[in-house]
Amino acid sequence: MAGPVVVPVLPTYLDPERVTHCAIPYGRAIAQRLGSELVLLSVVEITESLRSYLEAEGEQVERLIQRWLEQRREAISRLAAAVDGVRTRVEVLLGEPAKEIVAFANEQQAAVIVMSSHGRLGVARLLVGSVTFSVMQRAQQPALVVRARVPIPAPNAPVSFSPVLVPLDGSSLAEEAIDTALALIGQGREPLELHLFHVLTNDEEPARWEDYLQSVAQRLRDRGYPVTWSLGRGPVAETIAQEAVQRRAGLIAMGTHGLSGVRRVLLGSTAEHVLHATTVPLLLHRPRAVRRVLEERHAAAEPLRARDIMTPNPITVGPDTTLEQVARLMLEHQIGAVPVVDAEGRLLGLIREEDFLAQERPIPFSAFRAPQLFGHWVGPEGIERIYEEARKLTASQVAHPAEVTASEDTTLSELAQRMVEANVRHVPVLRDGKLVGIVTRHDVLKAIAGHSRGRGA
Repeated sequence: MAGPVVVPVLPTYLDPERVTHCAIPYGRAIAQRLGSELVLLSVVEITESLRSYLEAEGEQVERLIQRWLEQRREAISRLAAAVDGVRTRVEVLLGEPAKEIVAFANEQQAAVIVMSSHGRLGVARLLVGSVTFSVMQRAQQPALVVRARVPIPAPNAPVSFSPVLVPLDGSSLAEEAIDTALALIGQGREPLELHLFHVLTNDEEPARWEDYLQSVAQRLRDRGYPVTWSLGRGPVAETIAQEAVQRRAGLIAMGTHGLSGVRRVLLGSTAEHVLHATTVPLLLHRPRAVRRVLEERHAAAEPLRARDIMTPNPITVGPDTTLEQVARLMLEHQIGAVPVVDAEGRLLGLIREEDFLAQERPIPFSAFRAPQLFGHWVGPEGIERIYEEARKLTASQVAHPAEVTASEDTTLSELAQRMVEANVRHVPVLRDGKLVGIVTRHDVLKAIAGHSRGRGA
């Protein structure tokens, strides 16, 4: 028998929009097809700071936590009671949600983790919410991510997965997503329909990919599955999402690159962008071969820190340096940002190369847009004049406060998340408020590539 289908959920009093409840009918449908158990899993999170606060207030912490666990179990049990047609179990755990979800799924040898999401984009938004994002990074099992929708579907709402859209890039790793989809949802009364899809890049010839998709389709037809295929051209994620709508797909099944942590945050994920672009549920499959390598690497590797990758004692300027001198310095040394420091080396701000470029900003209460340069609204005829005046500005007048800073002990993963969340490319490294180094996004990528080679990746 297949392992259980795990659906992490929250009670309504913590999830008033019932976002997590959107996953229940999909988990139920897969459990029915597999003949396996549906587990509604909820994690009560007690942070150390909350525990310390309760203890300081004289609360009976353990008794209070036990009451919270019982309340959570009662609430989730009411959700489970509404589910028909499958064996349903309720589990309530205590700890850090993403970690406990992954550990439980591994311990139970779960067939799949089914989670809901808002479909937001970015680091803390990736695959929606930090918990879903973290689970997707760590999970060994396939994961089905369901976009939240209104009205919320009933727990026993019928779910159709056909046809399953499978984006392929010609690799055997991507093709593993087909087997994952068939293993999870290919056991219904009617044969599961599949549609294979490839997004052409500008220099790719269609003929080669037509032959490839036809050969994969034929192998699947020989196994008894109805299969169609097509090619598209355009931005990958958006084109996949458009094809899913056109084909009325019930599911998109795709392999991730197996990247986790920093590499995924910095390099992005096609799956992440597909989720953002579509309302169709997304089945994520981490390739088995890549997953094993990543697990071994994660177990053995020491985390890199800012001190390991930063440029120490970077080029700086004082507050009275003119903007013209700053520009010449940046050109001479081919650097994208210059920290501005006081006489004691304390960081005052950053001047970045994009500060020298006119940026379009909306004019308040107007339908028009105009360029802003060094804080001035200007028309095209005024740009040269502003540049001439700007040469006399000092660094302290132009520098922006650093949106993100780090200490020497900041881990590479945390540093990368901060950089992407704030959309910055340069992070000053401080010790007691004084500048000791700077990290660029290029430094992070270079460190990852070198670290991967060193681990035999």
